Amino acid sequence: MIRRNFLKTIGTGSLTALYSGKPKGTAPANQVEIGRDGCMDPWVEIDPASIGWNFLRVKRHVKVSVMAVVKANAYGHGLVEVSKTLEKAGADWLMVGKVNEGISLRDAGISCPILNFGPWARQESAELIGHNISQCVYTRDAGFLQEAASKLKKTASVHLDIDTGMGRTGMPYDKALPLIEKIASLSRLRIGGICTTLTEDTEFDREQLRRLLELCSSAKKRGIALGLRHASSSAGILASPEFSLDMVRPGITLYGYYPNARTQKEDTLSLKPALKLKARVVFIKDLAPGDSLSYLRAFKALKKMRVATVGIGYSDGYPPELGGKGFALIRDKRFSMLKAVTANHAMVDLGDDREVEIGDEVVLIDSTPGSGLTADVLAEQCGLSDYRILIGLNPLLPRVQRNIS
Repeated sequence: MIRRNFLKTIGTGSLTALYSGKPKGTAPANQVEIGRDGCMDPWVEIDPASIGWNFLRVKRHVKVSVMAVVKANAYGHGLVEVSKTLEKAGADWLMVGKVNEGISLRDAGISCPILNFGPWARQESAELIGHNISQCVYTRDAGFLQEAASKLKKTASVHLDIDTGMGRTGMPYDKALPLIEKIASLSRLRIGGICTTLTEDTEFDREQLRRLLELCSSAKKRGIALGLRHASSSAGILASPEFSLDMVRPGITLYGYYPNARTQKEDTLSLKPALKLKARVVFIKDLAPGDSLSYLRAFKALKKMRVATVGIGYSDGYPPELGGKGFALIRDKRFSMLKAVTANHAMVDLGDDREVEIGDEVVLIDSTPGSGLTADVLAEQCGLSDYRILIGLNPLLPRVQRNIS
């Protein structure tokens, strides 16, 4: 019998008894079902109400259309379910970064407009058109969409990506007009928007905006309809209303965080973090002075101590940089993380605590401000960004929808 079925068979009470010597039915009141679906694997809890709240806070702040950014598995929160929440909340558009993300949303029944901001290959043109996904274009490859649309007897929707200074992708702003005219002349393409990506250097952003608007003016004089103009991500939204144009593209703010430490401290939008990362205690042992833990004896005990092994590691997206710096919550108590984070395990110093048991829930990322375990605090502790903390969570971890705010 495999472990998953074994755990399902014996149930919570029996498992507690197996490890603790307590009879079935005496598990602590705060100990919920052992594992998810009867296993000891880590999982992520997402609060859809918080995501809806954050979206409405952004919408009321900008007073223009909102293209909700759900690329990168909705910043680690779960692409499909988050997109359903945002569509229900009133998102005007959804933005993905890969063709297959857009297709997944259509297959899940999402009907609102979708823009793929990322690249696509010629052979994917028909799929984009067939799934009614708009595509950002910035080269003559837009002709591939014209070709596929002609064969399908349909119209392909495109947004023009202009490089105004980010230097990543896009038509160079000062050389873009001829290509825009060419794209506008293609009978099976419809220009739904024109966009750029701001560098988040506020002063240079204004120059970028000037470049974009000047290009828009030149195109308008030639009778070219450009559709929605959009440039602002979360940073631009908070920097100045002038960047909002016809539509904004919030990302990190939808998930309860801000693009930098200053805006996080100001909390202009009263955002609510929407994610918790949880795991289970899978083993407990006592160390004597001189005992060590993990590869290359990463941690050495200087005194007697009790240590819990938690079933989570960097393969799940838990940053190894938090080893020796962060802490975890078990039974609402703080316990320090030891410098022994591996692919599938992390170690926690239990001190002299004798209440923690195998199977207990461990909170590693919390959504409660002031808990010390929100993604922005963890990011500061380990020298990363909250973007990387959230997006780095393994997409294979189960995402459980739960009202946790």
